Amino acid sequence: MRLFRTLLAFAVGAMMTASGAIAETPKNTLVIADVIDDVITLDPAEVSEVGGVLTSQQIYQPLVSFDPADPSKIYGVLAKSWETSPDGTTFTFKMNRDAKFASGNPVTAFDAEYSLQRVVLLNSRIAFILTQFGLTPENVKDNIKATDDDTLVIKVDQTYAPSFVLYVLSSFTGGIVDSKLVKEHEGKTAEGNNDYGNAWLKSENSAGSGPFTLGKWDPKVSILLNRNENYWSTAPGVDKIFIQQMPESATQRLALEKGDIDIANKLGPDDIGAVASNPNIAIAEGNSSTIYYFGLNLRNPALSNPKVVEAMKYLVDYQGIADTIGRGTIKVHQTMIPDGFLGGGINYNPYKFDLEKAKALLAESGVTLPIKLETVVWNAPPYTDYAQAVQATMAQAGINLDLQVVDGGQWLDRYRSHQLDIWVGLWGPDYPDPNSNVKAFTVHDASDPDGTHGNLADRFGWNSGALSDQAIAAVKEQDTEKRKAMYDSLQRAHTDSSPFIYMFQDSRKVAMSNKVKGLVLGITFSDDRYAGVSKE
Repeated sequence: MRLFRTLLAFAVGAMMTASGAIAETPKNTLVIADVIDDVITLDPAEVSEVGGVLTSQQIYQPLVSFDPADPSKIYGVLAKSWETSPDGTTFTFKMNRDAKFASGNPVTAFDAEYSLQRVVLLNSRIAFILTQFGLTPENVKDNIKATDDDTLVIKVDQTYAPSFVLYVLSSFTGGIVDSKLVKEHEGKTAEGNNDYGNAWLKSENSAGSGPFTLGKWDPKVSILLNRNENYWSTAPGVDKIFIQQMPESATQRLALEKGDIDIANKLGPDDIGAVASNPNIAIAEGNSSTIYYFGLNLRNPALSNPKVVEAMKYLVDYQGIADTIGRGTIKVHQTMIPDGFLGGGINYNPYKFDLEKAKALLAESGVTLPIKLETVVWNAPPYTDYAQAVQATMAQAGINLDLQVVDGGQWLDRYRSHQLDIWVGLWGPDYPDPNSNVKAFTVHDASDPDGTHGNLADRFGWNSGALSDQAIAAVKEQDTEKRKAMYDSLQRAHTDSSPFIYMFQDSRKVAMSNKVKGLVLGITFSDDRYAGVSKE
């Protein structure tokens, strides 16, 4: 806690009392405790980590966005209007000319052109969010094009549900950068190619139009954001946001009770319950689309046996974990689309802890027991808690999880390189359309067998066969009811055959000082909105 106070004082210039304690956070600063040791970049063209996305969402703005309380309501941000061609393949956006960047430069269609093109040209791990529209480094300059300062034209490769295209553009990947400023800082990659300002943007620089700018980022320690003095919309209610690495729930609770932080983003059920009656603390609740799951790497010979995978799905005490460890913060959810999305809410939860059934399936599999599996876990709750609970029940059938508890950076590195047998993780949709989950967990890309472009099915070594074709067909269906029915049948087959053990959907609860007003909790991946926050 002493280190935290020192960091806060240094970062925001807070005055210390004679005793060295901080009675409360500065009124002009929102102080947030979270887990941010996973952040490795803040460039919107490659950011994808939880803490990085949370940060970039406050700095960069997309063409369009949506209402978290009703995702069906899509509205313009940097675009004031848009039209779709009759065949559904061309989207024409008219820019909001009131918008300007933190530099003072106006936001134009040429900035949007540059920003969206650079996602594809950099070909980072999140490029798949845009390249799913048939965009490639070879054709992107023809298919994403500004015709003048006011007009941006985007051409996709085939007809999709129009809302799907707009939702994709609303994601963190669609954050628009100040092209004039970024071009001044373009450099070369290790291969000698244009880095489109990536080296400059991924660390302590920003070039957005959002309510805040990047002040200082101390990796795995803290992130400081400053008010954008040139913000074109309603001015933020605080001058600074200070996000502090603080993974332990009990430490966050203590800091909140003492007034050292304003928002505790990662309180466990016990600590949420403990602060609920505190008159100085408020609990914000919101819909969350985050799903917790175990990913099984089918490259392991034992896990490539379908009977072993099925047995493991019967070796999780889903309801027991939800009722105890996750009390009030999660609900059992065993399909890939979250409740609240099109195709979600089918209430298909076929698995429960059944030791005898699991043992019978393992006997049918013919594998030699016990099986030892390297299981990579983030060293932060609730991941460690869930992993330990599942470890205990699986061991009863001879499946021994070797828990390798690591920090956020290592956790993601092992996951992306699939150097593991099991990954204990979460998935938060990049945009509020079911395809964000369905594509990741189902679509097979023969050209990318390691899933480096974001297909988790391939990353975990699974060829989903006909289910992949069904997933691709569903996103093209124009009739909403037909599309919903397609996802219904697809999910049931996926839950039963995939190497993913879906366990829970998050029920979001955030504890904060009752002096904090105006917080909007997001529904998609790290989409909390701080622009309207003020402190009494």
